[in-house]
Amino acid sequence: MISTCTSMILAMCLFLGAAVAAQPEAHTALRPGSVYREYALHNGGDRDWRITNPQAADSGARKYLPNPVWRLSIDSLAGAVRAEVMLDRWSGHLGTTSPRIRFNGNPWLDIPPPALGAPNARPEDYYFQDNPVIPVPLEYLQQGMNTIEGTCGHVKQGGWGQWGLYSLVVRVYFDPGKTPHARGKIIEPTNGATIEENPKIVIQSEEGKAERVDVFAWYFGYDENGDGRWLDWHGGWFQPFRGEPAEWSGHVGTTTKSPYRVTWDTRWVPDQPPGQIALVARIRDTSGHWYVTEKVTGLTLRRTSVSVQVYPVEKLPSRFGVRAGETKSCVIRLPDGFTPQNVIEAALHYRTWHGWDKHHAPFRLNDYEHPHQGKNHHYDYRLLSLPPSALRPKENVFTIHSATDHHMLEVLWPGPAISVRYRQ
Repeated sequence: MISTCTSMILAMCLFLGAAVAAQPEAHTALRPGSVYREYALHNGGDRDWRITNPQAADSGARKYLPNPVWRLSIDSLAGAVRAEVMLDRWSGHLGTTSPRIRFNGNPWLDIPPPALGAPNARPEDYYFQDNPVIPVPLEYLQQGMNTIEGTCGHVKQGGWGQWGLYSLVVRVYFDPGKTPHARGKIIEPTNGATIEENPKIVIQSEEGKAERVDVFAWYFGYDENGDGRWLDWHGGWFQPFRGEPAEWSGHVGTTTKSPYRVTWDTRWVPDQPPGQIALVARIRDTSGHWYVTEKVTGLTLRRTSVSVQVYPVEKLPSRFGVRAGETKSCVIRLPDGFTPQNVIEAALHYRTWHGWDKHHAPFRLNDYEHPHQGKNHHYDYRLLSLPPSALRPKENVFTIHSATDHHMLEVLWPGPAISVRYRQ
């Protein structure tokens, strides 16, 4: 059975890697040698984060217009070579089209959708939350205070198009040779090494100059930030609760103290092809400049008594949300030879918006019920423990139902997935 699982994961790596090859690069901030400053904005309240179609006719939509104008101060652009903005974006209402953003009244910048896999899939038909990155021409920015606005449309004339901008971060890049910055590198593990479960990652940097180090890993695993990439640098930039500062989660780890070491929790990292894993770190110095280290590549994760696999939804239906008595289902397929007796533990990857248990009935996985544990009018990502007895070989049916007349339960792209730790 394990060899069949491993073959499935290898095939998925190849398929999903090819599927996103033409997509815009998601983690531009992890290019080795880059030096940049970051300027972040975080929205909360009931309307600060909402961006509504200016042509919307519904009275409920009109109360959120005009759209907010945000303000962000940038210390200096002297010596800047390029800039970009990364968003913490919720897709919003179904049918919303043309999400855009602009700086200081300059031309609108299109915000790309996530990679949805199917050639005819339309982003306006799916619920998602992601971190799109958009180049910003330097001439659109100014030293000091900057204004930022968002807009959108709808598939229907006058429709209630709306999306959410919870946080954004503007990155201003500089010439590394002309900008003082802390330097450093990953010294453990080294290129081509074999690592064990939960390895320690050691970063060397100049004493007294580094105040924070973030470490990221490249591997095949659940698409926790909804950008459509499973073979990727993992980690997402999220607001834990509306209005709070967004932070990185799902990455290898962060440390703010010397010696700079983090322990990578690989409990649910799927088995990888030999040499597929890579690591990179970014180091922020006391002046606020980030520096990106060289990558450590060719890493192999070795497990002696355990195998870990992840199984995505077979096909996430469009418009996968429920309210007012609706019921919807999708299928997660496990190997034909699956037996619960071989399972050490299992978990469900689950991303929702308004997955609030006060409004919605528990989800069902086959005959097993579990509360959603999501947030009220906010997105959430959970890894929920599953009893192995709840799982079946072949088709496992995931079902949602809601009787509420309030906001629907939205299951976010890429949908639920099951991770399993097997005995070897």
